[in-house]
Amino acid sequence: MRRTIGILLTVSLALLMTTGTVAARAPSTYLALGDSLAWGDGASVPARTAYVPRLDGYFHGAAGTTDLLNLAVRGENTGSFIAGQLNAAIASIADPATDTAVVTLSIGGNDLGDLLSVPPCSADPNSAACQFAVYTAFVGVSNNFPVIVGSLQAALDTDDGDEKLFVVTYWNAFGGTGSPFEVPVDFALLGTDLTIDCAANQADATKVGLNDLLACIGMVLGAVVVDLYPVIGDNALALTHIAEGDFHPNDDGYALIAQAHRRADRAP
Repeated sequence: MRRTIGILLTVSLALLMTTGTVAARAPSTYLALGDSLAWGDGASVPARTAYVPRLDGYFHGAAGTTDLLNLAVRGENTGSFIAGQLNAAIASIADPATDTAVVTLSIGGNDLGDLLSVPPCSADPNSAACQFAVYTAFVGVSNNFPVIVGSLQAALDTDDGDEKLFVVTYWNAFGGTGSPFEVPVDFALLGTDLTIDCAANQADATKVGLNDLLACIGMVLGAVVVDLYPVIGDNALALTHIAEGDFHPNDDGYALIAQAHRRADRAP
C-alpha cells in the first residue's frame, strides 16, 4: 500500500509540473517613487533610517510585500518625473515577474522649493515677481500631477492583486524658525486660508497652495493622501536640518513621516 501511494504521489507531482499548474508566487513589491525625500537625503543612513526603509519593514507585515524597489531621483520635480521616472515605474508595475502591492510617491516639493534658492524669491519671497513664479509653478503641478497619479493608477489597475498608492503633501521647512520665509512659504503651501480645502479652491484661487493641489488631485484619483505639513509643523529646527540650510528631515523627522504613512494606511 505504501509503495502504491508513493507511486501515485510521484506521478501526480510530475503531471502538475508538466502541465504548468505548479507555479511560484510572484514577489510582492513595495515601489518607492519621488524626489530626495524618498531617496532619503538628510537621514544618517538613507538605506535604513529614511522613511522608505522604515516603511519597507511595515509593509512586509501590513501588505505582505517581500521586495523593495526605490526608483527615487534626488532633485526630481513633476516635469522631470514625467520625462524619466514615470516610465521606469510603469515598466516595473507591468513586469509579469513581480506583483506591485504598494507605491509611495513624494513629488512636487521641488517645483516650489527650487524657487527659494534663486531670484526673485531668494531676495524677496513677498515680491510680485516671486508670486508670479510661484503661480507658474502651480500651473505646472496642476498639469503634471494628474498625469503622474493617473498613469500610476492605470498601471496598477492592470496589475494582479490589490494595490495602494500613497501621495504626500509637504511641510514648511521654516516652520517655527521665525525666518522671513516662514509666512510666505505657508501661503505657498496652503493658500491664504492656510488649510487644505478642495471645495473652497474652486471659488477662490488665492486659497490654492501646493498642498491643496497635491491632496485634492490625489484624492480625486483614488490615492491615499499623507499630510506631512502637521508632521513637522513648527518643529523644523528639531526635525529637519534647516539650521544648516538643508530642508530635509533628520532621522527623527523621517520616523514621524513613516508613522504618518502607517497611520494613513490604517485609517478607515
